[in-house]
Amino acid sequence: MATVRSRQTKKEENPPHRSIAKSLVLTILTLLLLVVLFISGQLVRREYSFHPISGTSMSPTLTEKDMVLVKKRDPIHRYDVIAFSVKGEEGKFVKRVIGMPGDTMFIRNDRMVLNIGEHGDFETTYTFQLSPAVAEEFKDLTKIPKGLYFTTGDHIDVSKDSRTFGFVYKKEIEGRVQFHLPSLIRKQAESE
Repeated sequence: MATVRSRQTKKEENPPHRSIAKSLVLTILTLLLLVVLFISGQLVRREYSFHPISGTSMSPTLTEKDMVLVKKRDPIHRYDVIAFSVKGEEGKFVKRVIGMPGDTMFIRNDRMVLNIGEHGDFETTYTFQLSPAVAEEFKDLTKIPKGLYFTTGDHIDVSKDSRTFGFVYKKEIEGRVQFHLPSLIRKQAESE
């Protein structure tokens, strides 16, 4: 007769040991990766910020619940969309720059005529109806002062902008909108 031998599994009494040098190298690499991630996160936060859009004042360019990526400390040009704060107003505003420092202008009957032409000859102008308080503030000006900007929303009929609260100070501007992420809700509604 044949004998049956049972298989016995060998139990390893000692688990494999990682060398101390290997563990040290892995620990240092992990710490280095965490430091690099932290520093790059700080750099991104210093240069960029995200803001949600509320309201319809920038429609159709930006709509309710869109998110915008704002690049801080970027030069501002006419027609750029910027994010800024206004003293006495809550939250951030996102509007389009129409008037730049040095642009010529005049006020008549609560209306501002803004010259955006090259030579100051009022060939290319915008006309805006101002609130009485802003018209009073602007009445003696012939140029937009240095460090100030005139902004409007793209949906001008409903926008609360420089026509209501006056010029935007350069120091209150957070930055220029670089990119916008359309709201997922709007995309889902369009697909249905």
